[in-house]
Amino acid sequence: MRSAAIFSLFTFAFMLNSFAQEIDTKKLDSFFYALKDQNKSMGSFAIAKNGKIVYETSIGYSALSPDSILASSATQYRIGSISKMFTAVMIFQLIDEGKLSLDTKLSKYFPQMPRAEEISIRNLLSHTSGLMDYVNDVVDKDWITNPHPAAELLDTIAKRKLHFSPGEKQQYSNSGYLLMGYILEKITGKKYSKLLETRIVKKINLKNTFSSIANSLGKEEAKPYRMIKNWSDIKDIYFPNVIGVGDILSTPADLLVFINALSTGKLISKASYAQMSTFNGRNSFGMGLISVPFYSQVGVGHNGGTYGSYSAVYHFKESGISIASCINGLNYPLNDINIAVLQISNGMSFKTPNFKAMQLTAEELKAYLGVYVNKMLPFKMMIAENSGTLTAQATGQSAFPIEAVSKGVFKFDGAGIVLEFNLEKKEMTLKQGGQKFIFNRQDN
Repeated sequence: MRSAAIFSLFTFAFMLNSFAQEIDTKKLDSFFYALKDQNKSMGSFAIAKNGKIVYETSIGYSALSPDSILASSATQYRIGSISKMFTAVMIFQLIDEGKLSLDTKLSKYFPQMPRAEEISIRNLLSHTSGLMDYVNDVVDKDWITNPHPAAELLDTIAKRKLHFSPGEKQQYSNSGYLLMGYILEKITGKKYSKLLETRIVKKINLKNTFSSIANSLGKEEAKPYRMIKNWSDIKDIYFPNVIGVGDILSTPADLLVFINALSTGKLISKASYAQMSTFNGRNSFGMGLISVPFYSQVGVGHNGGTYGSYSAVYHFKESGISIASCINGLNYPLNDINIAVLQISNGMSFKTPNFKAMQLTAEELKAYLGVYVNKMLPFKMMIAENSGTLTAQATGQSAFPIEAVSKGVFKFDGAGIVLEFNLEKKEMTLKQGGQKFIFNRQDN
């Protein structure tokens, strides 16, 4: 989906003391209470050890209006790109049944796609097709929030040239999984939602996992929110646009059942699972799975992000620990939540962060206000004041609150953004995802 990059975890060496120790549920409770108390997250979380769920909790609300409904273990969340794991599993089921192969060409099903005779199922699964990304490679980011027929979605992909030759490199593409969702339907003659039900949901007895449900129709579905001073509504992706790509509703408990069933051979053959979980060189993507390094361990799974929901499910064979997160309100990096949960679950030293922001006077806030520009970037950043809080807003995007963490340093945890100001130089440095950009404040 929109946010498809892996939430990279720490990779330096660490030898766990013991995989057999009990998980410190009190420390987990303390961490999640702090997230809830400081409005850092709303959602549901679960942990399994050796395939058995040993911890579940929910914080915040599944809906704030018209009635406030507390989130619970029964709350269903949009899991975004974790849906791709389900699509990949069903593709491999067809391969196991001899109805498809990794070398089957896209031209057999969609000859109108660019260089379709060169693109294989293997390429679609591993993000090596070169196809444009119909969700992200568009100027109008709100396009995907409105209904579009399948023919229009396919035409959008077909009209664009490849980013690179098939197999030349690896670049995340939602388009490949949309096409595989349609290929599943073409081969079986059944809708994706029915295939999900019969091939996975009923097979491993999932309780709260569904596909092809339009936005906010399920009574248990969590509504998405973003933090702007308070939790506010956000318009999410129109999910029938992303069937097989990022539309599935599920819960952390169901996700844990799913990933443990996958890793123990209950859904596909051992050979197919080996294909799914093979990573070439430094590539993070296998064939429907993502590699997740955590100290000396390497797990597999996937994460997901729509415009208003965030999720992750990871399984670590070495420790037998699996974690799942489903979130409908995020004001703190999901990566940091996952790291905290894994550290606590593995018996590592962990201290709950102090989430409270510094309090600044109106005069102190005033010093940061203005419009900041970077000549190399196609947008400006406006820093404004709203009810005693600074907000940042990029051209054409919504404003978001930034919290003071030290003198001249502000952050927006929801997107992992840090803004550092040098008032004397009239500069602002934007840091995000390991990159940094220097902006200069425009004089009035």
